[in-house]
Amino acid sequence: MLVSSFPMIDLFLRFLLALVFAGAAISKLQNADEFHGVVRNFRLLPRAVDGAFAFALPWIELVIAAALALGIVPHIAAAAAGALLVVFALAIAINILRGRTEIDCGCFRQGLRQRLNWALVARNIALFGGAAWLAAQPMWTRAVSANDFIIAALAAASVVLIYLCANELVALRQLPLSKRTIAKEGTL
Repeated sequence: MLVSSFPMIDLFLRFLLALVFAGAAISKLQNADEFHGVVRNFRLLPRAVDGAFAFALPWIELVIAAALALGIVPHIAAAAAGALLVVFALAIAINILRGRTEIDCGCFRQGLRQRLNWALVARNIALFGGAAWLAAQPMWTRAVSANDFIIAALAAASVVLIYLCANELVALRQLPLSKRTIAKEGTL
């Protein structure tokens, strides 16, 4: 297995990318029609292929996530993840430059729209950096214990959870005040 002499960093990045890609894929599969609309709304692919792309992308993301999580050809999986992250960053940047920031990014279908912004481009570039790190690493110089796997997995899950919570808070702040509901005392 080809990985770096920094196994904890590598494992953290592998699990982080695996969680990001698995979460994105599962949410897209659960909302396939909506995701097809998101792909179409980006206006980067011909109509003849946007449906096939919207269908295939979540499955590709799942394969990448599984390969990263299980350590199956992690260099290839990391390179594929990095390539997709660059494509996503470019697609978002192109639409921002076109002035189309009101469309949904389609990243995670959690029920609240996530409008395009430069922070999403930066996020994808940062994740690309992690994928590039993984793709370029040599062999580990020390053995990896079960504790290393557990700590790295928990750290990655914590980062993803914090990121998703922050996204929800930002999305809630963007709702018009009239759509925010506050439970009255004595009601659910």
